[in-house]
Amino acid sequence: MLAGAVVKAAPVARAAAEQIPKIAPVIAPAAKKAANVVADKVPGAVGEGAGKVAGAAKGAAGALGGAVGSVRNAAKDAAEVRAQEKARELARKTLLDGAKIRMSAAKFQENWNVQSKAPGDHEGYLAYSGCYVVITCDNAVRKDDYSKYRELYVGKSENIGASIHDDFVGRGDPDVYADVKYKQHVYVLLYPCEKDKIDQLEASLITALDADESYNRKN
Repeated sequence: MLAGAVVKAAPVARAAAEQIPKIAPVIAPAAKKAANVVADKVPGAVGEGAGKVAGAAKGAAGALGGAVGSVRNAAKDAAEVRAQEKARELARKTLLDGAKIRMSAAKFQENWNVQSKAPGDHEGYLAYSGCYVVITCDNAVRKDDYSKYRELYVGKSENIGASIHDDFVGRGDPDVYADVKYKQHVYVLLYPCEKDKIDQLEASLITALDADESYNRKN
């Protein structure tokens, strides 16, 4: 029974492991460029730099890949199942930690409103291409740990800011809108990339974060 559960779980974890290394090279080329775009407009919102994403993703892939190999070699021990799940949790947390910008839905809306009222000619708030992850949590995020989410949605756009705003005001994903409307603990995390890599990045994030088991599920 236990061995069967381990064997069944191994391909799932392996699928996530295979996606994580694909994400870093897609994000990295655009991350620094995106940071320069928003640094002056959103002080303190930008993380430590593009290298963090690549390094973190590779580290998560190594941890997860090691656990998968261990499961295949010793599929009789319940500890291996726990190790596999812990590795998956680490992979998800690392990907979320590597997001270039992370903020609450309320902060996003505040920044959007400020930017829209600012004088001068603007391209728009966070107006660059890439993917974004919206998470809904049972409680407010503490210690900058975004991994304890209840639901999750992966979106893509050639204008991230506009698409996030659409989701939050009811012109995009209905589940995300409902969570924002009813004042759940909603946060958004950004993963900039070049336009021709958006589809690849979206697919990899959905797989690695199991988003198709949440708000990206097919109806």
